Amino acid sequence: MITTANFTSKENIDLSKEMALVGATDCPFTTLLMSKGLTDKAGSVTINWRERTLDSTADISQEEGFTTETFKASARAEKSNIMEIFSKAVQISGTAQASDVTGINDLFASEINDRLLETKINCEKKMLSKTNYDSGSESGVRQMKSIFELVHADNIVNLAATPNSVASLDFNTFISLPKKLWTAGVATNQYICMVNADFKEQIDGFFADYISYNQPMTTYGFIANRIQTNYGLVDVVLNRHVPIDSIILFAPEYLRLSFLRKPFYEMLAKDGDNIKGQVLTEMSLKAYNSKAIAIAMPEED
Repeated sequence: MITTANFTSKENIDLSKEMALVGATDCPFTTLLMSKGLTDKAGSVTINWRERTLDSTADISQEEGFTTETFKASARAEKSNIMEIFSKAVQISGTAQASDVTGINDLFASEINDRLLETKINCEKKMLSKTNYDSGSESGVRQMKSIFELVHADNIVNLAATPNSVASLDFNTFISLPKKLWTAGVATNQYICMVNADFKEQIDGFFADYISYNQPMTTYGFIANRIQTNYGLVDVVLNRHVPIDSIILFAPEYLRLSFLRKPFYEMLAKDGDNIKGQVLTEMSLKAYNSKAIAIAMPEED
């Protein structure tokens, strides 16, 4: 009987740890959730979870010796998302694999590593795209809901759209994002804010006039990577995959990457003088609290 012990080192490989490490700075959203262990195992192509909302009765004071007649329960709205399959394949001729390539000990292994990075980048883009969801009923290709499609409508801040340029961001608008989470009662004091380059430079500019140099220096400049607000610390992360006209702020402990199939590599059937293999994962995104996300973006027409 053939078991996995008979496989070569390239025929059955779990790439979960490798995916968490590869392209760490280019895919900060995926890297953050995987490195913090914010992942879980799915059991089917559709994942469901409950979002708890506490009772908001304003006055629960009672008279002495009262009789309990009113009972409350947490509202638990059902939320769902769908698994999306990501796959990248590589095929190399036997001659190419046998040839010496300067700086590359194993051409096939190097190509597989590149396909893993490309897969991670594609996952990142899909999770951070404005519109992504497709049940696959017509196209046949399932596409998960992105973070834009999981955020609560009350936590969307509208930015004034500017034709042919990036919308202008002011400090009050920026601060309104962590305030949205605080107002919703999200139990955290540290947030992650992901932005593209233009908005990151605008955020840096909020504090540029407060910096002074007390001695001669050869290196100048200021980058606002962590901002202290009344509502908690905000770590600002540059992410090239965030839409250029949007800002995403979230409490990471309320998000999960859900895997039906963790990232892995498998050999494909050999049918000649070549080697074939693919990197594959089937995953989705969960938001246990839709109000643990706040987004600023131009108002849709």
